[in-house]
Amino acid sequence: GTGVLLGMAAIVVDVGRLYAEREQLQTGADAAAWAVAENCARTPSACGGQAATSGRYARANAADGAAAVGVPCGRGPGLPACPPPVDNRTACLNAPPTTGAYVEVRTSTERPDGGTLLPPAFAGALAGDEYSGTRVGACARAAWGPPRLARGLAVTFSLCEWNLLTDNGATLWPGPGQGVPPAGAERVVYLKDNQSDTCGAGPAGWDAPGGFGWLDDATGTCETTVSAGGNYDGDTGNSVSRACETALADLRAQRRATLIPIYDTVRGTGNNTTYHLAGFASFVLTGYFYPSFAARSWLTGGHPCTGSRRCLYGYFTRGLVPTTRTEIGGPDLGVAVVNLVG
Repeated sequence: GTGVLLGMAAIVVDVGRLYAEREQLQTGADAAAWAVAENCARTPSACGGQAATSGRYARANAADGAAAVGVPCGRGPGLPACPPPVDNRTACLNAPPTTGAYVEVRTSTERPDGGTLLPPAFAGALAGDEYSGTRVGACARAAWGPPRLARGLAVTFSLCEWNLLTDNGATLWPGPGQGVPPAGAERVVYLKDNQSDTCGAGPAGWDAPGGFGWLDDATGTCETTVSAGGNYDGDTGNSVSRACETALADLRAQRRATLIPIYDTVRGTGNNTTYHLAGFASFVLTGYFYPSFAARSWLTGGHPCTGSRRCLYGYFTRGLVPTTRTEIGGPDLGVAVVNLVG
């Protein structure tokens, strides 16, 4: 009886160690996949060189500081295609996404001495010399792409204007290894019907998209939560609310990026304006000009706008939505959200 109890206790201890090992490997795989996805979203050109990143995050979540990590794979710039999934508990939970960018990270047991088997603590004595341990594994996938829903400043630029100012997304700052951009990166976004560039008309029955306008601000914070593909009321921005004056001043002082809803079509005029939103851009405000409310650009020291014009100054960047989970969808305007998907 005593021998049976001791044997059962040995098995329970070893099974517990296997579960603990797998939990650590899964946590490491989740962290590694998330980190690689974020790096790919921020710097697409460096997406394929993330082996060191995935290894660092996987090992950091192992109690002994050791874990074997496969090369990140998936669908994204520079990522190799993933090998066939394993047919056991170490496989990712779900099938890979059928569309869009994603990364997969596979982890498995590696001991500090280089061994790849988790040795038994007690059960080896029962199983004999033939049992030297078990290799445990885990898998995680993270997808990234434009957010369907996000909270941003209650101002909106036209998609036409974004394409013109960013060369269709080719000139987003900062780039790899870059900090504050040169003065030449600054762009000027004009008020609708006050812009320097003329954008083409939208579908029949819609006005020609112009520069920026203000979205209705129900919270009085100059921020709003909106969804790509939705229609939202606003106006063309002849005046600035007190809340938006405060928000613009704070953003300029903090020199941080903010999310800007981007519209592709607009109908109506004045306070009866309705914007159809396409997606979100990340914008660092450097200055602004209204006849009675103005601040010079901290990047150039000047005012590109004068007289009766109404303008926002700044540069567009790549950014991440600070959220745990939101649906991916809409055009890629430099803003991404990361989700664990398996």
